Amino acid sequence: MRLRLAVVLAMTVATLTAVSAQTNASGRWTMTISTDQGSFPTTLTLLQEGETLSGSMASDQGTVEFDGGTVTGNKLAWVIEVDAGGQGGGDWTAKRAQ
Repeated sequence: MRLRLAVVLAMTVATLTAVSAQTNASGRWTMTISTDQGSFPTTLTLLQEGETLSGSMASDQGTVEFDGGTVTGNKLAWVIEVDAGGQGGGDWTAKRAQ
């Protein structure tokens, strides 16, 4: 059975302090997703145009692109659908790549 898990990712300035010093979240971010199955490194690429956000997440499992994200005040939000194999979600962290 294929279970599709909608992962809603929302960031705040408190979560990603690097965003507070920036006027634009565009760029590459080093992201780590932690689940019951372990931690997985990914590369998050964001493109912010005004209040619109798009981008991609790339890992050894492949690349998932998204659009339709939003930037409202100090919050970034987007939705990515992934096949989680029936597993639940987890936590994540991201830091702007140097």
